[in-house]
Amino acid sequence: MAPLEIPALLSLVALSCAQAPPPADPPATPAGPDILLVTIDTLRADRVGAYGDPLAATPQLDALAAEGALFREAIAVAPLTLPSHASMLSGLYPAGHGLRDNGGFRLEPSVPLLAERLSDAGYRTAAFVSAYVLDAAWGLDRGFDQYRAPFHPRDVAEAPAFGALEVPGADTVNAAVAFLREQGDGPRFCWVHLYDPHTPWAEHPGWEGDPYRGEVAFADQLLGRLLRAVDRDDLVIVTSDHGEGLWDHGEREHGLLLARSTTRVPLVVRPPGGLASDGLEPRPRPVSGAASRRPGGVDLELDLQPVPDEPRAARVVEQPVSGVDIAPTIADYAGLEAWGDGVSLRPALEGGQLRRGPVYSETFFPRFHYGWSELLLVQRGDERLRLGPSSHLLDLQADPAELRFDPVSGHALEQLALGWAGSSRPEPGPVPADAIQKLAALGYVEAVQAPLSPRSELADPRERMQILARLHALEGEADPAVAVAGLRALVDSEPGLVEARLALAQALRRGGQRREALSAALSVLDLQPRHSMALSNAAGLCRELGEHEQGLELARRLQALNPQDPRGHRLEVVFWVDSEEPQEVIRASRAGLAVAPQDPQLLYLLGLALVFTDRYDEAVQALEAAREQGSRAGDISLYLGMAHDRAGRVDPALAAYREYAERNPDDLRGQAAAAWMLYKADDCVRAAPYLGNLRKRGADRDPRVKEAWQACAAPGGP
Repeated sequence: MAPLEIPALLSLVALSCAQAPPPADPPATPAGPDILLVTIDTLRADRVGAYGDPLAATPQLDALAAEGALFREAIAVAPLTLPSHASMLSGLYPAGHGLRDNGGFRLEPSVPLLAERLSDAGYRTAAFVSAYVLDAAWGLDRGFDQYRAPFHPRDVAEAPAFGALEVPGADTVNAAVAFLREQGDGPRFCWVHLYDPHTPWAEHPGWEGDPYRGEVAFADQLLGRLLRAVDRDDLVIVTSDHGEGLWDHGEREHGLLLARSTTRVPLVVRPPGGLASDGLEPRPRPVSGAASRRPGGVDLELDLQPVPDEPRAARVVEQPVSGVDIAPTIADYAGLEAWGDGVSLRPALEGGQLRRGPVYSETFFPRFHYGWSELLLVQRGDERLRLGPSSHLLDLQADPAELRFDPVSGHALEQLALGWAGSSRPEPGPVPADAIQKLAALGYVEAVQAPLSPRSELADPRERMQILARLHALEGEADPAVAVAGLRALVDSEPGLVEARLALAQALRRGGQRREALSAALSVLDLQPRHSMALSNAAGLCRELGEHEQGLELARRLQALNPQDPRGHRLEVVFWVDSEEPQEVIRASRAGLAVAPQDPQLLYLLGLALVFTDRYDEAVQALEAAREQGSRAGDISLYLGMAHDRAGRVDPALAAYREYAERNPDDLRGQAAAAWMLYKADDCVRAAPYLGNLRKRGADRDPRVKEAWQACAAPGGP
C-alpha cells in the first residue's frame, strides 16, 4: 500500500471521526469497598483479648473489635487448613467443594470461588499465603491476579509433612502491604494468611511465658501492619481456619476432635466506616476451655487455665455462624449475588436480624491418617451434636467445657449432619479417567476403588487420645533407635495408624536404615494408595537407594493423583537426571513447567539438560530464569559460563566463570574452564592468571590445564 500524503491522511481521520458512533462508556468501576480478609492459622477464640483472655497480647485485633462486630460462636467447617479455607473462599461445606483433608485433594474447576466472582466484577485480587497447605497446586488460586506462595522445591522435598512448610509471616505481610499501597483502578480484594500460631511455636524477642500466646501476639503485631495499610472505609474481616487443642480432651494440636478448642475461632468484622458501640452487654456464660489432659512433663510452659468468656466489641453477635458465611458476606458488600451454603452476615453488622440456621463442622482426618472414624458436628444455639460411631449432645450454657457426653439417638440435628457430610464417604482424589488408566497400568486400581468402612465399624477417636499422646512423644524422641522400637510397637497395636507408619519411616531414615524406611513408607501406600506425602517420601527414599525404576513409578503416581502438584514432576525430572537422560529431563521439565512455570528447580534442571544437548541459547534463558526465581543451586553461574562458552560468547562466559570462582574458591572448575576457553581463543594474556593459580594448587595434572600452560608459557606466551 502506497503511503498517503499527510493532508489526505488528516482528511481520512476527520471523515472517520465524523462518521463513527460516539465511543461507548467505559465499564463502570465496581462500587464496592476495598476488602481485606486476614486468616490467622490455628487461632482459637479464647486466646484473644477481645474474647476475654486476660493473658492475651492482641491489641490490634482488640482495637478492630472495638470498631466492629465480634461473632461469639464462629465455627470452623473443619479443624484443617485446606478444607476450612476452601469453605471460606467458596461458601460451600466440604462435601460441596470436595476438599476433605490437607493432602490428596484438589479443587475441581467447577467449584465457584469468591475471587473469580470479584475479579469478574472488576476487583483487583491478590492472595498472600504462608503455608504450603495452601499452595496453588490445590486449586485455591483461581480468580487471583497474583497468588503468592513462594515455597522452594528443596524445602518441599525435605519436609516430613505439609505442616512443616511455611513462609515467615513478616515476608508475607511485606508483600501484602506492597499490594495494598499500590495505586490502580478499581477496588481490591486482598487475602492474607498468617501461619505463625501453628506449631512449632517459635520464640519471639521480648516475649516470656506461654509460647502459643507468644505466637498469637506476634501474629497480632503483623496484623497491625496490615491494618495501617487500609482505610477506614474498607471492609476488614479477621478470622481463623481452626483453633488448637492445647491438650483439651487430650488433643495437643488439631484435626482429630471437634471440641470447641479446635472448632471455635475468632471472627471480627469491621464494616466500611466502622461501628459505634451498641451499648449492649453480652449474655453471661461460664469460663471457656476444657479441663486439660496434658501428659505429665509435657508442654509445661503452656498456661492451660480456662479463661473468662467475656467478649468485648462494638457489637457482639451471639448466634452461631460458620466459615461458609465469609464468601457471601464479602459478595454482599461487593454488590454480588450470594451462593452456596452460607449466608451474608451483613444484617448482623447493621443491627438487624441474622437469619442463620444450624452450622456444621467435620473431620475426616481420623479416618485418613489413623484408621479411626470421622466425626461430624452440628451446632444450634447452645446445642452441639457430635456424631461418630455414637452420637452425643452437649449444652454449652450448662457445660461449656464439654465434660459430659450424653448419648442420643435419632436427634433432629443428626439428619442435618449426615446431609452436609454427603451420601458417600470421601477418599483422597479425585482421580480423573486418564489418571485411573495410568494407575491401572501400574496395578493400583483395586486398592484405589476399594470401599471405605462404615463409621460404625471404626474406632472413636475420642477414645484413642492416649495413643495420640504416645505417638507425639515418639515423634519427638531424639534417639532414632528408641523411636523406631516404640513406633514399631505402636504400628503393631494400631495397624491403621498411618501417621505412625510415616513417623517410623522418618525415624528409620534418621537412623540410616533407608531400606527399612522405604518399606515403612510403602506400607502406608498399601493402606492408602493416594497418600501424597507417602508417595513423595517413598520416591525420595528410592532415589537415595538408587531404586530409580521404582522411584519413577512413584513419581508418576503422584502426578496422576494431582497433575497440578509440581512435586511429582520434580521427582520425575531428578530421576532422569540421575539416569543421565537429558532428552527425558527436557521433556519432563517442560511438563512440570506447564504446571509451575516459575519453579526454580525445574528451570535449573532444564537449563542443565539444554547445555548438554547443545541448545545454548535456550539453556541461558532457563538458567537465568532459575536464578531470577530464587534457585539455590550453587553452580548456575558455572553452567551459564559453559552455555556461553560453547556458543562462542567469550566475554559473558568469562564473567560467569569468574562469578563462580569467586563464590566457590575451593572449586577449581570455574577457573579451569575459563583458562581453557581463553587458551582456545588465543588469549593467553587473560588465561595466564588462571593457569598460574591452577598450577599453584596442583591442578596442572588436568590434561587441558597442562596443555594450555605449556602453550601459553612458550616463547611469545606470558
